[in-house]
Amino acid sequence: MYHRFDLHYLLNLEEVKKEEIYNASCSFRRPDGVVDYWGQEYLLKFPLDFEICAYWANEDLKLDMGLSFKVEIACARCLKPVLLDISGQYNYIYTLRPPSLEPDHQLSKEEMSMVHMDFWPTSLDLAPQLWESIILSLPSIALCSPNCRGLCPHCGRDLNEESCSCASMEVDPRLEVLKKAMAMLGDSERGKKSHGRSKKKGLSRKGR
Repeated sequence: MYHRFDLHYLLNLEEVKKEEIYNASCSFRRPDGVVDYWGQEYLLKFPLDFEICAYWANEDLKLDMGLSFKVEIACARCLKPVLLDISGQYNYIYTLRPPSLEPDHQLSKEEMSMVHMDFWPTSLDLAPQLWESIILSLPSIALCSPNCRGLCPHCGRDLNEESCSCASMEVDPRLEVLKKAMAMLGDSERGKKSHGRSKKKGLSRKGR
């Protein structure tokens, strides 16, 4: 689930002339808000700068969309807030061509960028594609630093600020089986050596 912001932008199709390139830009200014996605929360910070380049290609309308904004996300290791500059470029093709209904049809790269229209409106609302571009721009994880040591899984201390003794006190439970096996092997080897020494001592006494 994620929160949608009011980011409507109406493109007047009468201004997009055949064999011409139409350029426009705007800056959305809204209160900062939280977006829930990738199983985590992002604080979307405004302004969000948005620009488009639109042109007709045969009967299709091609749209190049660029956007830039800031987002705050918790570090994946220590949970401190990380402020990121986000920018992206996305391409869409608005078309009246119907999508393929074949069940085994594999979408081409061009088809994946298509927005299928029933008719051409006077003004085209770009909000769905703008919001999709924002979501696609969000990183799945972020780090405050490549060398972030994160939090201790036992006491919760931030290991970037202070160390703890949990690592030396705790034994990884996945190593317990190996530890027991090594102990049993050691006992077996000691038993063999002890048994071998007693035989040698007996032979030595008999020889005397």
